[in-house]
Amino acid sequence: MANRRRYKELEQLMTRILLADAAVFVLYLLSAGFGWTALKVISTIIAILLSGLSLAFLYLNGEIRKRRSLWLVVGFGAVVVCLLVSLLLNYPAPAKKVPASQGTTTSGVTEGTSPVDGTGIADTTGIGDATGGTTASTGSATPAA
Repeated sequence: MANRRRYKELEQLMTRILLADAAVFVLYLLSAGFGWTALKVISTIIAILLSGLSLAFLYLNGEIRKRRSLWLVVGFGAVVVCLLVSLLLNYPAPAKKVPASQGTTTSGVTEGTSPVDGTGIADTTGIGDATGGTTASTGSATPAA
């Protein structure tokens, strides 16, 4: 009976640690997405240490190979793997900021784009042109029907 109680206490403790580890990982994702470098580094170190030490603790207690503790091992391992993949791929990365003075004219339309659709492709057919334009078949200056 004491063995069951001991495992129950261990499971409760490790569950709380796993939830804290997941919260630190979410903090890492948010700080990486917003470009907060100091918080990203701190949360990375905490998440790796927390997962690594928890896996070492499970190993030293002999719980790492037992079926009843498999979900704990997978949880801590998943946090480490997701964190390392995120670091290697540099994802999420903060969006690059473009200064307001670059790429726009005084009218607010980006240079090199069509004011009608903003694609940068000139409408030479006259179709969809609000000003009338020329017809594609004749090339005349009469408004399209």
